[in-house]
Amino acid sequence: MNDIAMRDRSVTADEPPDRGGRIFIARQPIFRRNGRVFGYELLFRSGLDNFFDEGQDGEQATSRVITNTFSLIGISKITEGRKAFINFSGDMLVKEYPALFPPRITVAEVLENVEVTQEVIDACRNLVAKGYILALDDFVFTEEFLPLVKIAHIIKFDVQAMTMDALNCNLQQVAPYNVKLLAEKVETIEEYDVLKDMGFSFFQGYFFSKPKIVQGRDIPGSKLQYLKIIRVLQDENYNFKKITEFIAQDVSLSYKLLRYVNSAAMRRRVEVTSMQSAVALVGELTLRKWLSLMMLSYMADDKPQELLRLTLLRARFCEQIGEKMGKGRDFTSSCYTVGMFSLLDVLLDQPMENVLRHLSLAHEIVATLIGEEITRYAVILKLVKAYERGDWQEVIRLASCFKNVYDHLPIFYENALDDVRSFYITV
Repeated sequence: MNDIAMRDRSVTADEPPDRGGRIFIARQPIFRRNGRVFGYELLFRSGLDNFFDEGQDGEQATSRVITNTFSLIGISKITEGRKAFINFSGDMLVKEYPALFPPRITVAEVLENVEVTQEVIDACRNLVAKGYILALDDFVFTEEFLPLVKIAHIIKFDVQAMTMDALNCNLQQVAPYNVKLLAEKVETIEEYDVLKDMGFSFFQGYFFSKPKIVQGRDIPGSKLQYLKIIRVLQDENYNFKKITEFIAQDVSLSYKLLRYVNSAAMRRRVEVTSMQSAVALVGELTLRKWLSLMMLSYMADDKPQELLRLTLLRARFCEQIGEKMGKGRDFTSSCYTVGMFSLLDVLLDQPMENVLRHLSLAHEIVATLIGEEITRYAVILKLVKAYERGDWQEVIRLASCFKNVYDHLPIFYENALDDVRSFYITV
């Protein structure tokens, strides 16, 4: 059992900033061959202000951040019950830091610069004996690492840092041992397909968030219908009654809306007598957002589920930043739309320009999504993407464009994760 009491902490965007206690954390998904999420690598900093503080003891900072992250935010909230990949230095392994966390979901990553001493080898053996998964990070084969290769479960290769010949050579060196292969920094679908053929079992990177353009293919009819519904929802003067009738005629949507009404997201359990009463309970603004996301979920039925999670995460993250900027409800709603539609090209395997032709969006939103102009929304979207990647240096640079925003970024991210979980109660 953990030495740390794992607990979730409910926070709101109105919570006052605490510069000394902020935990900046992001997660990057690790996929199985079938496209399902196996776990998340956790990327974190104790704060943005001390990012370049070279005088800070790295090990102490890392241990404090890890401990605070899991005790304050809660490991179940961050990984949703999936594996948590965490980097450990040699000294942290020897001091048994990984044992602070539950073996059921913890993957201890041995950093590539670890000196492989007998103490480190013994520490790793003890972890494996206790049921922990051991992974070797950014691996390049040397005889020094052979004792760890023999007991490791997963070996991670940075496929962008190696030539194909070097990668093949390394794979031959580890082939005699019972290890799974994980490809890091997979950036395209084409790379993903090649690496699958080479025997990799796990994949990490942003290949799933880039479109695979299929030349000569139009948007299929049903997905085009979903886009048309989304277009209606973007109209401020849309017919609320007509949308209610549309939901009532779709048994799947009706069922999911009823589940949503009685979910933790609504924080109430009520008796619903009709679809009209369910719609009234949700409210017009929330219904528009919920229905737009349902349409996106239908469009994403042949995509990794994580893609839809990322879509919702971005939407809520962008929305909260927009709200904090205090530019009004319309601006905040547009921020949500920008985040939600930022992956439409990936969902439909079409260039963004083609997809947006079917939507009547404001010019500034279109310009942001296509990337042809630096708009008010463009910097927000870039900031959110940088946070997703754990690119903290870029987060610092972009956050400086907004007053009183970056202190709240961890809260916004945690709130967005909460909304992702709430949404998946109904899909």
